[in-house]
Amino acid sequence: MRDDPHMSAESRMAGAQPFTGLLARSIAGSGNARPTGEQYAAVRRILIDWLGVALAGTTEPVAKILRAEFASAEGAASVLGGGRAAAADAALVNGTTGHALDYDDVQQFIGHPATVVVPAALAVAETVDARGEELARAIIAGYDAARFVGTLAMPGHYDHGFHSTATIGAFGAMAASAVLMGLAPEETENAIGLAATQAAGLKSMFGTMAKPFHAGRAASAGVIAARLAARGMTANRESLETDQGFLATQAHQPVPADWRAPRFGESLDHLLFKYHASCYLTHSSIEAVRQLVTERGLVPDALESVVLRVPAGHLKVCNIENPATGLESKFSLRQVVALTLGGYDTADIGVFNDMLAGDEALGRLRGKIGVVGDLDSIFGARTTIRLGDDTMLEAVWDVSEADIGPNDLDDRLDRKFSVLATPLIGAARVREVLDLSYDIRNIDLAKLSASLHIA
Repeated sequence: MRDDPHMSAESRMAGAQPFTGLLARSIAGSGNARPTGEQYAAVRRILIDWLGVALAGTTEPVAKILRAEFASAEGAASVLGGGRAAAADAALVNGTTGHALDYDDVQQFIGHPATVVVPAALAVAETVDARGEELARAIIAGYDAARFVGTLAMPGHYDHGFHSTATIGAFGAMAASAVLMGLAPEETENAIGLAATQAAGLKSMFGTMAKPFHAGRAASAGVIAARLAARGMTANRESLETDQGFLATQAHQPVPADWRAPRFGESLDHLLFKYHASCYLTHSSIEAVRQLVTERGLVPDALESVVLRVPAGHLKVCNIENPATGLESKFSLRQVVALTLGGYDTADIGVFNDMLAGDEALGRLRGKIGVVGDLDSIFGARTTIRLGDDTMLEAVWDVSEADIGPNDLDDRLDRKFSVLATPLIGAARVREVLDLSYDIRNIDLAKLSASLHIA
């Protein structure tokens, strides 16, 4: 489409395309879609991964704060960690809880979709007495919607300081809720507008409790958007593409020329899961250093210097030089690499604590580590280590390109769930949850909720 010289800059940025209508029709159509076996398997992985990190997150201070504020003995939806609440409030608490450890799944154009989409879907599913098949369709629709908006707005949106899990994620939570509630296309257009006008979240909050709160707030915003639209509340039905709409104000880039309408389940093609309890942008550096430590039997005293080469964007996300808390440590390339060099297991949520953040030996290791943001990559890292005898070692890693088969992936996620959940619900109920999850199409959500209950 040729630009009209009289068209506003905002309209040119959005491309004057009917993005809201396309997305609304896609979401409404998802309610009648028939997931494939592979898509059900992907939903199962999403669910079991998120449930594990969310259960473990129930002991975090931010989760306790929100339960104290919103959970009670009554409500339409279950709250992980105990209690019940209205659907939107349950999504708020559970979404925050699921992101409290920063150990949840990752997608390039969204951020952390599960901790926004899944708690919204589960909360609404309880209110409408949904079946497993309906829950699966809703989760898929949520991922699809978030990815569609993300491909239109990213990376400019994220580079400008918006936390995409919070902002882009709100559209995913809205879509999942809309599918479960059976919203018509026109109602869904209003729901998109209501989600768009609530979307918020600042990257400046990384390393604080506000970051996981972003995820919960987005999950809640999505539920609220769908429920209010179902009751007849209106919004601008061109909220994505209109002047002063979401893309015009938050994308900070032209819409990519190769954009395309969302297709059911396409967003499940490349799911990424975390195996370290820190910001995903630290994982390639961790793996590169682990490789050298394993191959060469490195010990801290033998190191002269370490240089981490990462993409420039990492410096705005996870480059806290001297973290003071466990939360800040999750966003410190120097600290996670120091932990790895010091023999700590970064898959263990317990190593991200205030005591180790202030550990003198780890502080000395951090002092030997430099970070350079010049790598031409999205998630990759190149690590160079110089030993005391001037020997140079190098390793390159990109966690987004890991080659792992479906069976290995299921085994790895099952182990992760077991490690995280067993201290809270016991081995027997861990087995119950895993068994229930393997028949996601027919999963009994009431039994699942009962199995997740923490006494």
